[in-house]
Amino acid sequence: MSTTDTITESALRLFYRQGYHASGVEQLSQEAGVTKKTLYRHFPSKEHLVEAALQHRDSEFMAKLRTAVDAASETQRPLAYINFLAAWAQEPDFHGCAFINAAAEYSDQNDPPHTLARRHKQQVLAYLESICTLAKFSQPLLAARQLLLIGEGLIVTCQVNGPCEEVIDSARAMALMLAARSLEP
Repeated sequence: MSTTDTITESALRLFYRQGYHASGVEQLSQEAGVTKKTLYRHFPSKEHLVEAALQHRDSEFMAKLRTAVDAASETQRPLAYINFLAAWAQEPDFHGCAFINAAAEYSDQNDPPHTLARRHKQQVLAYLESICTLAKFSQPLLAARQLLLIGEGLIVTCQVNGPCEEVIDSARAMALMLAARSLEP
């Protein structure tokens, strides 16, 4: 693994655990096992590192999502999306969505981290539209938007309250109702 990759992955872990603004350059360099000079040689500013970490997280998350969801039959993929999020929310190191967290910390919609968060959510929506199309939903984009809202609600609720079986079951039930209502006649 290159030094740039090591710094990026270490930064992503630290940002995810304690936040973007709360993570200082000294701590970021210690986490990566490099000097501050080395960190700045690879990233001219902390903001560049935030952007690189979010881009890395986008690639990593989308690959995991596709692998998990695409393993299900086409008709079961919308529910598999919710099951993927539920499993993630129950992991011991779950701290919510790195993109929701970034959008909250960088609230100006023109801030690069906020822009990256928006792009990530658009990419998730496009993927959900594709699985809703494969599941033969009559209005795949509408169903994808609704599925995204169910998933985002599940992520935030589990981040705020911790994973709760009743909330996870409710999200699954909502996805099943959406699927039943959205099938082409």
